[in-house]
Amino acid sequence: MSSPNHFQVIVIGGGPGGYVAAIRAAQLGLQTCLVEREKLGGVCLNWGCIPTKALLESAHVLEHLKHAASFGLSCDNIKADFDVVIKRSRSVADQMAKGVEFLMKKNKITVANGEASFQNSKTIQVKPSSGEPFTYTADFYILAVGAKNKALPFLPFDGKRVLSARDAMIEPKVIPNLAIIGAGAIGVEFADFYASMGSKVTIIEFQDHLLPNEDLEISGILERSFKKRGIEQYLSHGVETASVTDTGVELTIQDRKSAKKEKLNFDKVIVGVGITPNTGNIGLDEIGIKLKNGFVDFVGNYRSTVDHIYAIGDCIATPALAHVASAEGIRAAEDISVRVGNPHHLQIARLNYSYIPGCTYCHPEVASVGLTEEKAKAMGYEITVGKFPFTASGRAQAQGDTTGMVKIVSDKKHGEILGAHIIGSGATEMIAELTLGANMEITVRELANTIHAHPTLSEGIMESAAAVLGEAINI
Repeated sequence: MSSPNHFQVIVIGGGPGGYVAAIRAAQLGLQTCLVEREKLGGVCLNWGCIPTKALLESAHVLEHLKHAASFGLSCDNIKADFDVVIKRSRSVADQMAKGVEFLMKKNKITVANGEASFQNSKTIQVKPSSGEPFTYTADFYILAVGAKNKALPFLPFDGKRVLSARDAMIEPKVIPNLAIIGAGAIGVEFADFYASMGSKVTIIEFQDHLLPNEDLEISGILERSFKKRGIEQYLSHGVETASVTDTGVELTIQDRKSAKKEKLNFDKVIVGVGITPNTGNIGLDEIGIKLKNGFVDFVGNYRSTVDHIYAIGDCIATPALAHVASAEGIRAAEDISVRVGNPHHLQIARLNYSYIPGCTYCHPEVASVGLTEEKAKAMGYEITVGKFPFTASGRAQAQGDTTGMVKIVSDKKHGEILGAHIIGSGATEMIAELTLGANMEITVRELANTIHAHPTLSEGIMESAAAVLGEAINI
């Protein structure tokens, strides 16, 4: 009879990678345990993807109401109750966490609350927040320990004046004068939210554009949109020094091109300059797991350098996206199932990291998959580009939201989709069609020949594919 403290699989970390891996392992008949030090759902569900979308939805509704008169509606005294906005986002996150708890029970997964560390390669110690530590053993482990916000060396988080993303989600009131360092997804989403709530927002970005990993044309549209909303942008600027007092933060910034320096003063600063993996203090060095720049090194289906220990999600050097972590978790669990000889006849599909969708939920929304126009050219592809502006979309006109476009970058010889980029209303929903198309290697001809319902925003996909061929109808 097996020990109650022994499992076939122990998953460490209950975020979107870990809890999905645990469910898939349980579905495949593996006796599974999940260890989580905080609430189930991890950063994504509790302090990332979900609550930020709730905040942004409040901002989006507020912006709509500000333009109610153009729809023939009268809305007087429009204002945000910031406390209620924050409480709603926490309520949404809590509800989703309860959903994960239900899924653990449904799939008969043992959940241990506490901080895990390896005693040896088969044994972990779990330290709960209260009570005595206990040990578990397992045949296989899946590390899904995630990552945390990276701090600037000269500007550490204090939760008062210098805020992490987590801090920024639970501010007690609107920040009058706010700086955001970093214009990736985290930075521009908080810029959007706080600007809508009434903050004076300034973005400081080291690279030349907002969302520097996106297509330059798309970034340019976002920059102009933010400028119209009064969001100040210091692009190609680095933060040289910072002085934090009880009343605010003074930043010295430098233009990378002209070398000109400038001092700026703010009430608070949000720092969104990347992440660092949570791989310290859990005993990985002691059991021989190799790290590269703090990330777990892996081969094959996410096996670490210790063959029975897997790693997925933000603690490995793959795109730090919740949907990527979930997909990796499924594949790690399936690989373990194959190794223990479960009769499921699995054919494990390798992830194609070339076509992973990325979404930013600011207004206008931004979504993309594959290569930018600039990257495709740099890689030597001969390309053709098709675009469809939302100003030509009947649905966008009816919605009163015509900012943006659909852009497809196609291989000229074969007509395959190398990259697709959308900015505008519904972008984060529409990108799925183009992700499927890119992964299935469909051609722009096939996409253009696919009838899309009218009137829809997604017609822009069909039209941009036709534009690649020089056959767009409505532009």
